[in-house]
Amino acid sequence: MPDTDVVILKALLEANSSFVSGNMLANQLGISRVGVWARLDKLRQEGFGVEAVRHRGYRLIDEPTTINEALIRAYLEIGKSGVELVFRSETDSTNTDAERLLADGTQTPFVVIAQRQNKGRGRMGRPWHSQDDGNLYTSFAFRPQLPPAQMQMITLWMGTQLCHFISSKLALPAMIKWPNDIVSNGRKLAGILAEARVDADRTRDLIFGIGVNVNSNCSQWPKEVSAVATSLAELNGKPLKINQLAADLVYTVNSAYERYVSGAYRNEIFELWNRYDALRGRVVRGSKGKTEIVGTADGIDDHGNLLLTLENGQTQRIHAGEVSIGTRPETFARP
Repeated sequence: MPDTDVVILKALLEANSSFVSGNMLANQLGISRVGVWARLDKLRQEGFGVEAVRHRGYRLIDEPTTINEALIRAYLEIGKSGVELVFRSETDSTNTDAERLLADGTQTPFVVIAQRQNKGRGRMGRPWHSQDDGNLYTSFAFRPQLPPAQMQMITLWMGTQLCHFISSKLALPAMIKWPNDIVSNGRKLAGILAEARVDADRTRDLIFGIGVNVNSNCSQWPKEVSAVATSLAELNGKPLKINQLAADLVYTVNSAYERYVSGAYRNEIFELWNRYDALRGRVVRGSKGKTEIVGTADGIDDHGNLLLTLENGQTQRIHAGEVSIGTRPETFARP
């Protein structure tokens, strides 16, 4: 039997601010009108604004600014996403959770969404600030069964798709800082952590962790985090509908993945990278092995390597790691 709250919320959302009859909801659910009223009262306690008018019914006038499982499921059912949702009120890490589910044979694609992580992580094992304060913590799981060489560009592709989603859907500024940070006005807005299990000739499992600062007040975070972070709400000037955003992100990532494995991404990735590249034309410092390299960022090559133009005009490729931004080579302190 479908979850009662999901059925009610789906009906209210599909009514698009019009009223929904209490009798209709009662008949659809097979419960009394008193039972419907009780469920709606519970939803009000969870932060929903539900207006009730005699002889007209109920309508949804406001949504919670934090993650709500039933509301995400309602949005996903309306959009017929085809992606299974695994919801956690708290987990160690959504990526770790997805790893366990893959090991147990869970069918893909699925997405793990958590209200809170107590061991959230970013690249190179760094912790990711993951409090229950209106942010989005997600991990998408796939089984590509493609040669590892064909998966080299997928993190960069997903980064461009996330930037395009924020810029076009929300009309907010977003850029990608190679290889996996989403920034706005120089502050970190979101991050991507891709992890894979690879056999000799194929990528068996792929997990995409995406963390987005949505409705949080970054000034209340630890000083070392708040100094470099921002949120969509801060950029927007008011909170966003985080649950609708979560559902839209599921559609975006799943569609982007399908276009990647089909090869269709090749027609778009360089145009999108040039549009959203936060480093292009900036002087950056990277490393190649133990050698420090300082040059001007000039996009990416066909394998996703960062291209740096040195002062002598030569081009160097950065394969992995991190880069620091400056304005000219002498900006960087030398040991």
